[in-house]
Amino acid sequence: CRKNCNLQIYQMLSGSQQRKKLIMMEIPSVFGPRDRSITLYEGINHHPDPDSIFRSKTVAQLGCGNGWISIALTEKWCPSKVYGLDINPRAIKIAWINLYLNALDDDGLPIYDREGKTLLDRVEFHESDLLFYCRDNKIELDSIVGCIPQILKPSPEAMSKIITENLSKEFGNIFRTSGPLRGFVEDQFGLGLIARAVEEGMAVIKPTGTMIFNVGGRPGQGVCECLFLRRGFRITKLRQTKIMQAANTDISALVEFEKNSPHRFEFFMGSVGDQPISARTALAYMKSGGHVSHALSVYSCQLRQPNQVNKLIEILKNGFHELSRSLDLSFADDSSAHEKITFLVYLASFLNANKPNPCQPPAE
Repeated sequence: CRKNCNLQIYQMLSGSQQRKKLIMMEIPSVFGPRDRSITLYEGINHHPDPDSIFRSKTVAQLGCGNGWISIALTEKWCPSKVYGLDINPRAIKIAWINLYLNALDDDGLPIYDREGKTLLDRVEFHESDLLFYCRDNKIELDSIVGCIPQILKPSPEAMSKIITENLSKEFGNIFRTSGPLRGFVEDQFGLGLIARAVEEGMAVIKPTGTMIFNVGGRPGQGVCECLFLRRGFRITKLRQTKIMQAANTDISALVEFEKNSPHRFEFFMGSVGDQPISARTALAYMKSGGHVSHALSVYSCQLRQPNQVNKLIEILKNGFHELSRSLDLSFADDSSAHEKITFLVYLASFLNANKPNPCQPPAE
């Protein structure tokens, strides 16, 4: 195992605007600074007011890998506590090692920040399936940062059934109007794990809290953004970059799906192309020796009317689970959101209480 270990030194901008070196151990099975996590960190730095979501706050990082983002965030913004969480137990071991590598000086003595604390006071790493550790320990969070993998493997047969049953609708609306299948559609597009993280986050984050996630854009920007919008979030795109697609990536399943539906996945020619191309075109371009990329976006998300939305979702989960998968709290006009959400909460509470229907049936 020792020959597979690798120590790297990364240059990070610290809170004092000086270059801060982070020493990181890497092993093959643990995510370190790669395109996805680097883009997430860059997106965080593009937030208009990062101090408001990190400084002296309680933060969870999902998919912490070798811990470098948790450590870099702490170095720069001094949150009161950062919980780095990952389901991979090897990642947690490496993250703890990296924490000590950066918390102690060459003589093994603790390095104190301007508040008289060390990284060891501010950062912890725990094995956790998404936010289970925070839920289990009743930890209330101010911010959640997520770097969660996406596995894009749609089933052409299953998805074609959805399309066939919704032939009268534009595909952009199918995702919104496919009822209880909407959760299934998210899974097909590789967004299921992110969706679960968002819903778990809603249960442990403070009403004014912020979630930041990076999302690969191959399913299409509209599909990705709907994941957050339909759950009642306002979103801001902090950053978008292009990630080169590995030449040996098999996207034939995406091509097959496109044959049976009007939906088109989003790829780009090279790293600078600005016009999306379909999976079919991308595959042909790759076979001819070309290189394709896909967009990777970083979104900042805040719940509108958090108390009302959380109450609504709690009612649906407890008594109307199938309806919770078809919930859509996205609004073209923000001015109507308050009235509509308030009514939905009242209606859900009324139905949940099993009260007799006060409405009179129409006269025959």
